[in-house]
Amino acid sequence: MHPLNAYLAYEIMDERIARAERYRRLRAIREQASRPRYDAVTIRRATPADAGALERLAQLEGRVAPPSAALVAEVEGRVMAARWISEEVTLADPFVPTAELAALLETRARHLGARPRPVTRPLRRAAAALRRRSAAHS
Repeated sequence: MHPLNAYLAYEIMDERIARAERYRRLRAIREQASRPRYDAVTIRRATPADAGALERLAQLEGRVAPPSAALVAEVEGRVMAARWISEEVTLADPFVPTAELAALLETRARHLGARPRPVTRPLRRAAAALRRRSAAHS
């Protein structure tokens, strides 16, 4: 084997080994990021004792908390997010990761009878238009 070919082969192997190591490190970081952030979450209805926590969330987001019934996501005794059932409003602490908590609250609110999401309305309108069209042609 020519020395230049051997040198190129070693360089290619070193590059591939370095790339594999970078891939392993990035994969470990991605796996760690995909793990749940909280060990235990309590989803419950808000009580009058939660008024201060709900007001704090509203102030953090610069919004007004609706006066109706709400669900709260509590982690280690601290209210991190809240969802109002009838208004479909979600407030969460913007300084901590709360996307998973908001999703849990939305799912629980749907179970408790919140209005269906507006995504279904275009389908209902299309179905009604089809019924009207078929009735007009009959």
